[in-house]
Amino acid sequence: MKNFVIFQLDQLASRALRVYGNNDSYTPNIDKLCESGVAAEAAYSPCPLCQPARAALWSGQYSHRNRVWSNGRAWPITPLDDTFPALGEEFRKAGYKAVHFGKKHDGGALRGFECSEERETRIADEDKRFPFNMDSYADKYTLDEAIKFISSYSFDKPLCMVVDFINPHNICGFVGKNKGPHEPFSGPLPQLPENYEFDDIINRPTPVKYLCCSHVRQAQTVGWSDDNFREYLAAYYYYLSVADRYIGEIINRLENSKIKGDITYILLSDHGDSMAARGSVTKQVTLYEEVTRVPFIFSGALVKSRGIAKGICSTLDLFPTLLSLAGIERPNGLDGVDISQILTGNTLPKREYVTSEWFTEWGYTISPGRMIRKDNVKYIRYLEDDGEELYLLDRDPFEKHNAAKDEPELLANMRALLDSYIKDSEDPFYSLPVKADKRWRSHSCGYQNHRGPTAPEELSSNIAKVNVSLVRNQ
Repeated sequence: MKNFVIFQLDQLASRALRVYGNNDSYTPNIDKLCESGVAAEAAYSPCPLCQPARAALWSGQYSHRNRVWSNGRAWPITPLDDTFPALGEEFRKAGYKAVHFGKKHDGGALRGFECSEERETRIADEDKRFPFNMDSYADKYTLDEAIKFISSYSFDKPLCMVVDFINPHNICGFVGKNKGPHEPFSGPLPQLPENYEFDDIINRPTPVKYLCCSHVRQAQTVGWSDDNFREYLAAYYYYLSVADRYIGEIINRLENSKIKGDITYILLSDHGDSMAARGSVTKQVTLYEEVTRVPFIFSGALVKSRGIAKGICSTLDLFPTLLSLAGIERPNGLDGVDISQILTGNTLPKREYVTSEWFTEWGYTISPGRMIRKDNVKYIRYLEDDGEELYLLDRDPFEKHNAAKDEPELLANMRALLDSYIKDSEDPFYSLPVKADKRWRSHSCGYQNHRGPTAPEELSSNIAKVNVSLVRNQ
């Protein structure tokens, strides 16, 4: 039997792992998967936001096709119906036991999987500097339920098992707990990234310049010192280490089960984290490497390759790749590519480009954007004020300088490539709405210059007041 276990983490940037060059994080169990397997060099999330990324992963389709464009609230989404493909359904129809544990936030795309409840198990903080919140509580419940399943399952059918841990997403709550100026905790702190200083902000598109106005977590860093951002990285690595520990517990339980040695493991993330690059935290609006580039790792029974597989790919490739490995016929409508050759040949299929897209987080500001990467050239376009970014990643891997004004010929070529992709993929990008009140485009440029509430804080508060008023007047 061919059994598959997929670990998905929330908000894990590839730059946080040792296999991708990080020496500050502590992830021994993920490291073991990497040492005995193969990692895609440059894998991109179809959208650097939880629900759109997850809906795209499990349906095999970009957000502009399945219309899961936001996390909800002021831009609610309609759950996907039976006309869309679904990975779990394809495995279930092929006779697999398809089970899912942990975070869903999938827009209905987990259809076909038997999904465990999303609940929490309260656990005590292990380190007072890094308090746990509902994210870590949910992960403990996920761990216990997954182990309970492994202990009781008869393995009479081949297994497709997904374990969706939320960490290192607990870092979002950490920002809220430490908002504004504060003394950093004592002890050693990791170094800031090379692109921490953001001296090119004036040359970035409007939504990027005013990220702090659309993103609550970014606004909460106003007043932070350099050491506070180093503290942020320490916390991020800590929450990642908790998830790594849980992954190790599940792998240990599986390797002592009836299917020991007959499991192929896949580890990936829905999207990344800014990791203090450009003085920013978590993710929102931007399409930079830190938030779009994620780990994509294969290890276990079917994997003969080792090391890094050069090239570019998308996590949308998971769907067709797993079907190919399992010998299941591919349904129509998938946007990804079969990259199963990575398991035996240590190479990724040659492709012209990969893309990622942005629409809105909650609907309070809407700043549609598209990213397209060809070879080592990356082009980003936002509708608001016709904002453009161009990066030559071989010379500028940390995207420190927007070269859109320096390379007119290359810029024109990348514009044409994006236009061609949009036409071929029937992406409605150029007709999408833009919503950004001038109130959130008015302060002096620079995230530390932010003052007052963000758009989500003020507008969601106003909506809540209206709803309360309506209830009282009924």
